Amino acid sequence: GKLVYSSSGMVYLKRYLDESKGIPLQDWWDDISMIRGINSNESVNYPTQKPEALLERIIKASSKPGDLVLDCFCGSGTTAAVAEKLGRRWITCDLGRFAIHTARKRFLGITGVKPFVVQNLGKYERQAWQTSEWENLETARARESAYRNFILELYGATVISSGVYLHGLKSGRMVHVGSVDAPVTINDVKAIARELLQRVGTGAEAPSTAGVDILGWDFAFEINETGKDIARDAGVDVKFKKIPREVLEKKAVEQGDIKFFELAALSVQHKLEKRKLSLALTDFIVAPDDVPADVMSAITNWSQWVDYWAVDFNFRGDTFHNEWQTYRTRKNPKLELKTVHTFEEPGSYTV
Repeated sequence: GKLVYSSSGMVYLKRYLDESKGIPLQDWWDDISMIRGINSNESVNYPTQKPEALLERIIKASSKPGDLVLDCFCGSGTTAAVAEKLGRRWITCDLGRFAIHTARKRFLGITGVKPFVVQNLGKYERQAWQTSEWENLETARARESAYRNFILELYGATVISSGVYLHGLKSGRMVHVGSVDAPVTINDVKAIARELLQRVGTGAEAPSTAGVDILGWDFAFEINETGKDIARDAGVDVKFKKIPREVLEKKAVEQGDIKFFELAALSVQHKLEKRKLSLALTDFIVAPDDVPADVMSAITNWSQWVDYWAVDFNFRGDTFHNEWQTYRTRKNPKLELKTVHTFEEPGSYTV
């Protein structure tokens, strides 16, 4: 039945589509629709966003399930999102905070997404900056001292001549400058508080009050809540302030566009009934002086500061396992402020 005769008597061989090998894919792809506007189902409202079908073709053609896909220019996270859906492992990076924020929310929306971690590797940039800025200084100790004096000057503080954890004085309060390559920890806070209490009222370089401003690039996760409690118990008033990335930019420094922002503080309530745990966000405090007036006037409830939050109900000290999350989208701007989890087995858990 594969021979077909035409009306003129010519014989033809019948061919079926599934018997044909087709033609190899060419270098002109016009069969993938572009993302058209923010109303597209895929759109995350990111200017350089690519269609998932495009990345799916590239990833399928160049890797196998389980392979590692690297995208050095994350953007909206399309490459990593498609790699996740296709069973590939992935690493993606970007200098833009908005890119990382957009991509993270996108990954959380993938059904069954495997645990992933967001890491800030900016300390290498800071280390290179510190070395090049004071390259004429031979020792690491001298570079560290010059760096701290530079930060203190930008902060408007006076350098003090002696001190292990205390480096400057401003408006009667001591100032600590965190290292470029390590976060400020709870142990740092304890040591700073001890040294501060020893210096109060002891001379010209002593503070007039038991207060300290701790400046840092990075801070341990729990420090703004636990650290302040520890300092308060010791009779010390502490403020944590972020060293802005702009200090690395010579033009921003010359123009005086440097501002140190105070860390925000989160309040969480928990209630445990047998093996059922309820968690509720109850407050999120942002220093009003750090927020533009037009933004501040638009905020009517503290919850508007929170765009998304996630919970790992059984943290083991390794990767954060995203076991529950809620986040705002354009279609659904509501944010859940409470979550309930029932543990299958009795035991001790870190949430």
